[in-house]
Order: sequence, then C-alpha cells, then structure tokens
Amino acid sequence: MKILFGVGNTMMGDDGIGPLVARRITGCPGWHAADCGTAPENFTGVVRKMQPRLLVIVDAADMQLSPGEFRRIPHDSIGQAGFDTHSLPLTHIMQYLQDDVPEIILIGIQPGPPVFHEGISAPVRRAGEEVADMLCRGEERQIPEYITAPPDTGSGN
Repeated sequence: MKILFGVGNTMMGDDGIGPLVARRITGCPGWHAADCGTAPENFTGVVRKMQPRLLVIVDAADMQLSPGEFRRIPHDSIGQAGFDTHSLPLTHIMQYLQDDVPEIILIGIQPGPPVFHEGISAPVRRAGEEVADMLCRGEERQIPEYITAPPDTGSGN
C-alpha cells in the first residue's frame, strides 16, 4: 500500500496542485490518496493506521524553475525549496512519520505567481496530471531530483 498526501490551498491558484493530484490518483491500484489541504498533519493518523510502504507528498514548491516543472526533493534540500501555505512545516511531518513509513518522497511542482481565487494554470495542471500518471505507473523514482546550487562562499573564485 502507498499513500499520497496532496497538500495545498485550492483558493490560491497553482498552490492547489497537491489536492488536484490526490483527486486524480484516487482509484489507482495500490494507492490511498488524501486531499490534505493546508494541514497534512491532520492525516498522520491515517499513515500510522495503514502502515504504507511508501508515503508521497505532493505540493507546490518554489524551486526557481519554470511553472509546471516538477522534482523529487531530497529531505536535506527541503529548506531550499519554498513551501509556505502549511500550518506546520513538511519537515516536521516527515520526521514525525519516519519511523512508521519505510520511504517518504516529497514531490514539488513549481507554481506560477500566486493568484487568489483563480484556478490552476495550464502548465501546472499538466504537470500535476503527469505526476499523477507517473505515480499510478509506479514511476515515482523516475521523477528528476531537485538539485540545489552550492552556497555562494563570496570568495570570488
């Protein structure tokens, strides 16, 4: 069993991409999907009860990419990607669940500029559909990894 947490605010345009992916993956064999809105911490009990082998969290993330690009974000790079509509940081939720789930994957989808009460933009919607399709096919590890730039040391070399 695999669980997907779709995280985001559907009232903030592209930030609602996580819930869209959750709705799209519903019905895929072997998956349980939860539209977590902006409070994924409210769904940790489901994970503890179901004991999945994999938890995938999908959310809009500012990775300084073009809108609609998506990446697997390594746990040590979460601070480099911007997640800002949650009541609790995703790192806390992932740490809380790490003893209950053998593998947790975070997938970020680059949103466009925030727009209140607008729908999800076409490139971000297409990306969400592609991510959902890849997950349904079991291709979550084929999603490219987010690579952060090394910190600028200011040495001028």
